[in-house]
Amino acid sequence: MQCSWLTMPHHRYLLVADQGKLVFVGSPDANLQEARQYVNGPFEFNDEAIKPFQAALTAYLTGKTRTVTVPVTFHGTILQEAVWQCLLTIPYGETRTYAQVAAAVGHDRAFQAVGHAVGQNPLMMVIPCHRILRKNGGLGGFRGGLALKRKLLALEQGARPMF
Repeated sequence: MQCSWLTMPHHRYLLVADQGKLVFVGSPDANLQEARQYVNGPFEFNDEAIKPFQAALTAYLTGKTRTVTVPVTFHGTILQEAVWQCLLTIPYGETRTYAQVAAAVGHDRAFQAVGHAVGQNPLMMVIPCHRILRKNGGLGGFRGGLALKRKLLALEQGARPMF
């Protein structure tokens, strides 16, 4: 697995790729230990292999593009993969509730299981789990922290990029 950092003005994010596909985006300023919870190493730092992923995420975080269009791969349970695929269909600037995602993947009452699957998303920002809110409009959780979730939602509502 190749990895390197995406360095932005306020934080850096670990990016991990395998065979030319992005497999992990880290939380702000997290270390390699976080990646080990989501993907199996060994990890090799390789700036050149990660450049396309850095460019795509930088374009998204600076408001130059609305999608992160890079090859990705992810592995999870059947429910996790269904939830992650569903998240990929949520348009830029829109949000859904955990209940709406649960219904969309055919598990109407499995809010907690869906919430857990959202929380286990290895490709934060690429698979837009930040677009999922509580039924009452509350933010819910976010692996990258609620400050980052607020910034991502604000970016998608037209705010000046804050990354």
